[in-house]
Amino acid sequence: HVTYEDIYAIIVFLIDATAMGILTAKLGMPALVGEIITGFVLGPPLANFVPFPEAMVLVGEIGLIMLLLEAGVELDVAQLKETGLRALAIGITGTVLPLLVGLGLATAGGAPIKSAMAVGASFSPTSLGVAASALKSGKMLDTPVG
Repeated sequence: HVTYEDIYAIIVFLIDATAMGILTAKLGMPALVGEIITGFVLGPPLANFVPFPEAMVLVGEIGLIMLLLEAGVELDVAQLKETGLRALAIGITGTVLPLLVGLGLATAGGAPIKSAMAVGASFSPTSLGVAASALKSGKMLDTPVG
């Protein structure tokens, strides 16, 4: 059962996340940094202010999918051809390295191999989404670096 207080708390949380995103953008950092800080401080790790955190995670996953789709839609094929092998190496590294780090951390924590692979696989697309967002906010997405 959802109450008005729950709806109010979610609205306050989203406004806070937006405000922190704007603040960190004005400080020269990607807005994503402020949004992550807000999620950490107001979410279950500290304040536990957000009702239905599972629903917020689902909304976040949908947002990540949309972010990845946006990165694909805005892909400049001419720029990709220009950077060629370097872009391919960066893309593979950006996918494989987080996969291996997640796999290693989960294995070191005692997780079974299937669970460790799931953790590693969850790190890979997240790193791409974060990188695309950071590059876009820094207006570097359509450069050889991006």
